[in-house]
Amino acid sequence: MLLLLSSCGSSDIAYAPMYRDSAPAAPKTEQPEVVLQYGYYSTPDSLHLILRFEELRQLLDLTQTADRVDFTIRSGSTERDMLLLRDTVQVLPQYRVASNGTLEVPVTVPAKYVAAGNSMQVRLWMKLAGQERLGVSHRLALKPDMLQKDFMLLQVRTNAPVLRGFATTSDSLYLWQHSDTNGTATFTTKQVDYTLQPALPPMSTRQETLPEVPQTTGDTLSMATLDTIQLEKEGLYLLRTGSGATQGLVVQGGTFPLITRVQDMITPLIYLTTSAEREALYNTQDQKAALDAFWLKISKDKKLARELIRAYYTRVETANKLYTSFKPGWATDRGMIYIIYGKPHNVSISTDSETWIYRESEATPYVKFVFTKKENNFTENHFELVRNREYEENWYSTVARWRAGITNL
Repeated sequence: MLLLLSSCGSSDIAYAPMYRDSAPAAPKTEQPEVVLQYGYYSTPDSLHLILRFEELRQLLDLTQTADRVDFTIRSGSTERDMLLLRDTVQVLPQYRVASNGTLEVPVTVPAKYVAAGNSMQVRLWMKLAGQERLGVSHRLALKPDMLQKDFMLLQVRTNAPVLRGFATTSDSLYLWQHSDTNGTATFTTKQVDYTLQPALPPMSTRQETLPEVPQTTGDTLSMATLDTIQLEKEGLYLLRTGSGATQGLVVQGGTFPLITRVQDMITPLIYLTTSAEREALYNTQDQKAALDAFWLKISKDKKLARELIRAYYTRVETANKLYTSFKPGWATDRGMIYIIYGKPHNVSISTDSETWIYRESEATPYVKFVFTKKENNFTENHFELVRNREYEENWYSTVARWRAGITNL
């Protein structure tokens, strides 16, 4: 079967600027692409950040090459804004998370710098061959309400913090809270009444509906700090501590963010399929055979079908890893654009927006997408596309290329 022969491994995306520090020019090599996930908790006088770096294409071993993390805090989001703080954290052996190829580095910021409008630039430096060093830079906004969050959600098996806003139905979790209550503090977990809405096409004029914060009454699970929990129903959950701090969590079945179940391969096809095709895929008794038939129909060739499957679902997995907000990453606006258009040629990031640019080529015209950050009670990772009817022709032509079996998108 095609699905068994295809592979949906990790993909390649990162929007961090690269900096090289070397004496002689080295031969041009493929650049590693490092993404940053972060979590935090507060104490009365500080904000404590856990920075998790991941090299998606695994060209480098971060656990061996990472040297130090430099960070600056400025009064705005550009290099022209006033410098408030500059510091360096050396990457110590105990920071190396070798089991999954990621690197976690703790950084502490004095509370007085966590103010509206301030931003933090983080630069990870890595040792390459000889004296060459490679720096990768990320920027994140510092907001006063970050100082209200005094807890972190962790995995029982690894004690690693949950930084990407999702877990699976098989994960065992616990909540650690910084407090003076000796572990007696309580928190509540409640599933949110929210129906998953995949991203609307870029030319749509409809507005997305944000989930509402659930009431603390009803079907609510109360737990003590350090108690183990396992959320066995898929969906969106809201965790709330006695201090009022909250965190959203998307819970999915299978091996999310990886795609290993047939049903998880059908739902992201909403961007390529007609309503009749989707109905046929959902209603058939043999979904796997129907899915194979769909890809064979648009490719006309088994080898090409495997290439399309690999390309499409690798992008789905990357979207899940990077863009999950209060819904799986494939269903978000950034996830939709990444799945259909691929990695942008240029990305410009500010504290409240992202601009993705796809340069003109022989196959595709120039197109620019702007995403604005939308505040909500569940996640800091939700961005909405600024939609425009002028995207219609470009969107349909790009989808048509997928359906024509063209993989170099």
